[in-house]
Amino acid sequence: MQVVLTKKEKEELVIKLYKEGESIREIAAQTHLSFRTICTIIRRLNVVEDNETISSDMKNKSKTTQALSLFSRGKRLIEVAIKLDLPASEIEDIIQEFWVLNKLDELACVYPEIRNHIDLFLRLFHTMKKNKLINQKDIMTVIKYAHDLPSIENEFRDLANIVLDLEIKKKELKNTIMQQNAQLFDLGQVINQYQNTIDSKTHQLMKMDTQLAVPRNKSGKALESR
Repeated sequence: MQVVLTKKEKEELVIKLYKEGESIREIAAQTHLSFRTICTIIRRLNVVEDNETISSDMKNKSKTTQALSLFSRGKRLIEVAIKLDLPASEIEDIIQEFWVLNKLDELACVYPEIRNHIDLFLRLFHTMKKNKLINQKDIMTVIKYAHDLPSIENEFRDLANIVLDLEIKKKELKNTIMQQNAQLFDLGQVINQYQNTIDSKTHQLMKMDTQLAVPRNKSGKALESR
């Protein structure tokens, strides 16, 4: 029968496993808690420990060692900088050393290149997280599209140019149609004038034909009907 732990017991287990050096993923597997809950418990623990006096042996250590210790407890750069009164440049050097010690050498190498764009990477992460795209398959898809991005951008520019050309041609054709419609209207007016003239002449011819059909005497005078 599986033992059901209380909330307090789970928190105690999280703290125990964290102090034993277990990763967040391993702690989650054993406690069945979410990453967010585990991180909240760890942050709360770190706040308590941070408020305690630094042990005498740590006081004798260099600021670099003290900073590494704080980083290992999940402290942020600004928190460590304020606590140890270290400049930003030195803190960045120490955090990169911390990454190397934790086998995150590649992160230490790329950080100088992306340091000015961290906010954009974080925005990308939060966007993917919001859309529930934080898994291996989705990340591989993003990497694939990122790899194809230059060609996609070229295709987009080509399509944009084609659309622009089509819009220009559409405008030109529209103007041509308007001009032709105006010409057709003028031609219609001319045709109507010719038709009116034809109708008038036809009426005259019919009248003359009627007059010619009337019997006449030798002098050409119309005979009166009896």
